[in-house]
Amino acid sequence: MKKQNILKTEYFDIEYNIIKSPKRKTMSIIISEDGEVIVRIPNWISDYEAKKFVFNKREWIVSKLMIFKKQKIPERKYVSGEKFLYLGKTYTLMIMEGNYGVGILDDFLYISLKKDFFDNYDLKRNMVIKWYKNQAKKIINERLEYYSKIMKLQYGKVFIRDQKTRWGSCSGKNNLSFNFKIIMAPKRKLDYIIVHELAHIIYKHHQKSFWNYVEKYCEDYQESRKWFRENGRYLIL
Repeated sequence: MKKQNILKTEYFDIEYNIIKSPKRKTMSIIISEDGEVIVRIPNWISDYEAKKFVFNKREWIVSKLMIFKKQKIPERKYVSGEKFLYLGKTYTLMIMEGNYGVGILDDFLYISLKKDFFDNYDLKRNMVIKWYKNQAKKIINERLEYYSKIMKLQYGKVFIRDQKTRWGSCSGKNNLSFNFKIIMAPKRKLDYIIVHELAHIIYKHHQKSFWNYVEKYCEDYQESRKWFRENGRYLIL
């Protein structure tokens, strides 16, 4: 019997089927020729254990799907001319001499620092990540305030993190966590993540009632989900 599930990763969501068999003694993951991820387990293994098994194998699954799709995760070099996403728009990186700082100027994302440090990869990367996190904190909190009023919901603490396998989460105490890299997505797609996690304050699952509720405040949520599946791998720093 097949059960459709979704594994959230930093690069894209992975749909997979769990197939239970009375004769099987071990768990295994198979990626078919058309890219379908199939998890085969014995009947006595619970869905929770199967999902935990898949989660622990997520890096292997991603690497195999990358090969299958012939899609490589780009590596950042932090040199002038490199392209960066911010709120869905592509900006060209410009390294310039001046006081230390990062910002947006016209169509450029600039890093300003002393000329002696132009080739300091770690410094430039840390400066950019810090700027993105600050922007994420500001905009995510603004959108949370906006949608929580519309949805008439109250949430707990808000955490902006560098999550490796998901874009957002809602704890049992209604504390919300967001991957700061969603600030690279178009604002409408970012809003979907906000609505999604706020909806978990009421619905602690992904059943039909949850998605119906999400759709009330984000009619194009399916388009946004698809966007993250197809473009999530490009949201890297």
